[in-house]
Amino acid sequence: MRQLVFSIFLFISVVDCIAQNNNALSKKAESLYNEAKTNAQAGDKVKAIALLNQVLKTDPQYYMAYFGLADIYHETKEHQLEKDALVNGLHISSDRFPLGYKFLAELLYADASYAEALENIEHYNRLKKPLTTEENRLLESCRFAVKALGSPVAFHPENAGAAINTTEDEYWPSLNGEANALVFTRLITKDMEGRKISYPQEDFYISRKDSVGWQKALSLGPPVNTGENEGAQCISADGRLLFFTGCGRPDGLGSCDIYMSVRQKNKWSEPVDLGNPVNTNAWESQPSVSADGRLLYFTSNRKGGKGKMDIWRAEEIGVSPEGFPVYGKVINMESVNTQGNELSPFIHADGKTLYFSSDFWPGMGDKDLFFISIDSTQTTIPQNLGYPVNTSGNEEGLVVEVSGDRAWYTANNTGFGGRDIFTFQLPEALKPRPVSWVKGKIVNRKTGQLIFSDIVLNDLVTNRLAQHLYPFENEGEFLFCLPSGHNYGLNISKEGYLFHSENFNLLEANNRHQPLNLTIALDPIETGKTTILKNIFFETDSFSLKSESRGQLKDIVDFMKANPGLVIEIGGHTDNQGSDTHNLVLSGKRADAVVKSLIGMGVPPARLKSKGYGFSIPVADNSTEEGRALNRRTEFKVIEDRLAK
Repeated sequence: MRQLVFSIFLFISVVDCIAQNNNALSKKAESLYNEAKTNAQAGDKVKAIALLNQVLKTDPQYYMAYFGLADIYHETKEHQLEKDALVNGLHISSDRFPLGYKFLAELLYADASYAEALENIEHYNRLKKPLTTEENRLLESCRFAVKALGSPVAFHPENAGAAINTTEDEYWPSLNGEANALVFTRLITKDMEGRKISYPQEDFYISRKDSVGWQKALSLGPPVNTGENEGAQCISADGRLLFFTGCGRPDGLGSCDIYMSVRQKNKWSEPVDLGNPVNTNAWESQPSVSADGRLLYFTSNRKGGKGKMDIWRAEEIGVSPEGFPVYGKVINMESVNTQGNELSPFIHADGKTLYFSSDFWPGMGDKDLFFISIDSTQTTIPQNLGYPVNTSGNEEGLVVEVSGDRAWYTANNTGFGGRDIFTFQLPEALKPRPVSWVKGKIVNRKTGQLIFSDIVLNDLVTNRLAQHLYPFENEGEFLFCLPSGHNYGLNISKEGYLFHSENFNLLEANNRHQPLNLTIALDPIETGKTTILKNIFFETDSFSLKSESRGQLKDIVDFMKANPGLVIEIGGHTDNQGSDTHNLVLSGKRADAVVKSLIGMGVPPARLKSKGYGFSIPVADNSTEEGRALNRRTEFKVIEDRLAK
């Protein structure tokens, strides 16, 4: 809010003003002005306005009367009258009241008259230096807005349609990783017969997308929806976790807390308060969970922040026996937050691009949408999404699909009534890193039944864990998002079964696999059963193991420790490029290299065999590069179980 001239210090300084212009002012004008002051301070704005107009009739050059009028009109929110008064006062004052230019710039900026606002705030800057933080922010915002208007971004919003939007307010969209389930908040103001209800009700609804399109949204129902209001939610990429905001609840720690529900056997669990340190006695809301579930971003006005509302981040520190992630290690996102308000965080599936809303970073007015890279190796400045995505109005609550191509948000544009959910193609410059996903279900090859297994996704280059789902977390199904720039190894294991591995190489910066749907069949451990070691890698035409093979080698070691009676064969296979002899020798040396590494990691030599097969047992067509790549493989085969009865 601007500092009020008339009410706070205008009459303190007016004596000096009158003294400087004593020859031009009549005693009558001065008397009327002082009387206006008395009435304004007593709260009689109507009388004060009338007296100030009399001042101007008596002496049209008494410019402080115009600024007094502007001050009263500012308080009564009559902005056009305020602007007219400022313009008239500045026309007469000849730069003797610099604040008038600042106040006029604020009005013009709020009215989206950015070029005129910039002209006035720059003139004010020439008269007054240095600027305060708030004044400099206005200057930078005006400069940005003028530039943004001159170079608009591509923006063609589309209403999400009648399956999602109604005559009620729909807002706060959230999507799963496949972008085929949309959870949003709807404000219910009418009963089933169309009659207004006494207390509007916020509930969650879900719409699912099939080959035809988005289906009619249905209430998420109990136990998530209750007689209380639920809002500001997000859903995890795999659709298993739902985080949302609940206010004024008996189990809450503050005015609003963040709650979580877990989907188990296609039913949502009873929501639980996340507790300390995520929730405090302050206001916590607007959660956004990373694609791997390990980081939770949210908004809070708790103590220790940089501004009014700040964005914070919590880290998963464990998993409860019921399969609920436990969050702690809360930090302030200092590179994002300011003295103002930062709200509605959304962390994209790339794990590095954070979209948020702010009323402080340079923008078009009120709250604008921004994004920032939070890569630990670099620091960037938040980037405004530009015009016309941002306007002089209030923009917040944007989410971006895993693909990075399309964004969803809420607007009051022409639609079905009130606020509707819209979607638009995200301009190239505003997109996050390419991300794909892999979805799978794990079954028993013999019975077809789902298997609850350990599912581990590793970054093979750094040898770091990317994601781990325990059996009680996945119910035999999983979905992992795969940001580009990594070589991923997937390993699935279950006691009594051969493990299974997959590889997803996205090392190229712009490499994006097409989304994959896999059905992975595990074989019970039996003599003669094999599994392909898809994360064993060799240098080209060499038997030298690459460092990326470390994770797969450890998988084999762990399997052998868990099954001490097994004897296995490591088999090497090649494509048909080159001579029979060369490929047979190469495949044998590669198998030997794996065995030697396993022995070095503690597996007894007596439990390991190696054999090279050359290209004698192809699994694909050697006439294509894709087929040859599949034929170049290392296999793991059970050849004996010494403990079998």
